[in-house]
Amino acid sequence: MVNVSVSQSRRWSPNDLEIFQYPMCLISAISETNEKGEETKILLESQENAFDQIAKIDWPMVVVAVAGLYRTGKSYLMNRLAESSKGFALGDTIESKTKGIWAWCKIHPKMSNTVLLLLDTEGLGDVDKGDPSHDNKIFTLATLLSNCLVYNMKGAFDNDAVSKLTFVTEMASNIRFRGQSSEDNQSINLILPDFVLCLRDFSLKLIKDGKKITENDYLEQSLAEKKSKADQFNKPRACIRKYFSRRQCFAFPVPGDGEVLENLETLSFYQLSTRFKEVTNRFTSYIYKIPPKKLLASKPINGQMFVTLADQYVKAIKDGDVPDVDDAFTAVAKIENAKIEKEALDLFENEMKKVMLPVSESDLGKRYTSAQTKALDYVRQNVVNDFQAKCLFQAQRKMDAIWYEIKSTNEQKVREKCENTMQNLFVKYLEKSLENRDYETAGGHEIYKRDVEKAKDKYFSILKDFKENEILSTWYRFVESMTKPEEKIIEADKNISQKEKEAEQKQNQEKLDILWKQRQKAQEDESEKQMKYLEDHYKKLDKDRREQQAVDEEKYEAFLKDRLEKEAAQREVERYKLEQEAAEKEAARYRKEQDNAREEAARLKKEKEERQQQWMVTRVWNAFWNM
Repeated sequence: MVNVSVSQSRRWSPNDLEIFQYPMCLISAISETNEKGEETKILLESQENAFDQIAKIDWPMVVVAVAGLYRTGKSYLMNRLAESSKGFALGDTIESKTKGIWAWCKIHPKMSNTVLLLLDTEGLGDVDKGDPSHDNKIFTLATLLSNCLVYNMKGAFDNDAVSKLTFVTEMASNIRFRGQSSEDNQSINLILPDFVLCLRDFSLKLIKDGKKITENDYLEQSLAEKKSKADQFNKPRACIRKYFSRRQCFAFPVPGDGEVLENLETLSFYQLSTRFKEVTNRFTSYIYKIPPKKLLASKPINGQMFVTLADQYVKAIKDGDVPDVDDAFTAVAKIENAKIEKEALDLFENEMKKVMLPVSESDLGKRYTSAQTKALDYVRQNVVNDFQAKCLFQAQRKMDAIWYEIKSTNEQKVREKCENTMQNLFVKYLEKSLENRDYETAGGHEIYKRDVEKAKDKYFSILKDFKENEILSTWYRFVESMTKPEEKIIEADKNISQKEKEAEQKQNQEKLDILWKQRQKAQEDESEKQMKYLEDHYKKLDKDRREQQAVDEEKYEAFLKDRLEKEAAQREVERYKLEQEAAEKEAARYRKEQDNAREEAARLKKEKEERQQQWMVTRVWNAFWNM
């Protein structure tokens, strides 16, 4: 299994990745032979180099895979989509050039910040292959990995061509989805790509019953059920209609004469026939409008998600199992959501690092809730198939843990700032006078109290950005530490009576008690306020979670409804076309009956005239003989 790191750098450049320069083997096909050198089995292997490079791509991806019989010009179509004359090997013999699946990445020519991932698959139907199941495996992988499957073939889409699409009839048996791996799986078309049929060297005129029809009309008429035919005729057609609800057809004429065909890889696109260029341009324009691949109703896949899907499917096939789409989606969601969770935590931490500690507890709380809301919004917008909000809960818990650490650090820094401020003010206003015993004189206590009040005013002025409950503790400890020096000053103040000294001490104690109660009350009020603020924040987060879950469910239901409506509309169009065909047949039958009736009337009229003429001749003849 390819080892893909969960944490990928979001900084990447197409110029740094070889897979943007030329095609690379994505999934190799390795042959096993018997003693006679005959191929008996083909093993599929993920190619780590290509996987590692694709995993670095962090843009949405439109994945286009081409499949079809070998030597039908599949690689040429991929090169045109890559806007290049070279790239995927075209080959000039009956030997199949592509083995396994090759990948080529291009910056999308029409969508910004989007990658076009082209997958060129090994040609199907090669008689030299010794593993009869290999074609099914290649076709299944191409179907599961892409959101647009281009099936390329030569000539008309007749019964012989349809009968060769045996792998389509076996599609449901080769894929497990929602616990089922059978033709009865009604949900399988939810995960299958757009189906684009490319008919190469098409020479038939698109005319039916004297009227011109479109390429899509031709495709739908070719896929229509014919009740007069056996199940062998109708089943592959029914499977294509059932599994690929979005279908498109392009009929390519021969690009030129034999010399053009032999040199197709080296010729300029403008040297090909006008009609071929026109169809090719319509084909590329259609493909360029296809949106990026998604996992059902989730966000578009990126390189990491694609690699996880591919690795899961290849591993299942290699182990002899049927690829389980649900398991693959779960694996993608697990890896992608772990990455999204980490990125959300990084976003949260980066936002919190912008806060220059220390700050007031309320300001820190506001910055915390703002950063957490932003990070959780990022999770909601990018999470994959997180219908139970597990990723959201985990991210929130980890953010809360980080928040408590930051909060604790901030409290420590606030204390240090308060203590440093108080120490500086002590030095400025009190230290020198205390050392010189300037307060130990008559009236010295009043002078001392005045200096303390100056220090207090300055202390609260410097720390005005903080709440009282955050800075009162340090002030209270300072006042408490000055009790003995103050008693000494009071004792030395001979002008104050013993009674006045006791009153002063009592007053000071009362002030300290009031200060302590104020501090406690401020802390309780602020704590209650913060609790209320956080409670409201968590209520909002919970409400946002429920709303997001509801939105996800609505998106998924809308996705299903849209698919069902499209299928119903397609069935209605097919029904209408069948009714039109029946009506046209009935009209033709009626016209034929009218023509027959007119012919019969003309014949009868002619016979009558002949009889009348004969009667006149007879009467004249009889009259002549009776004279």
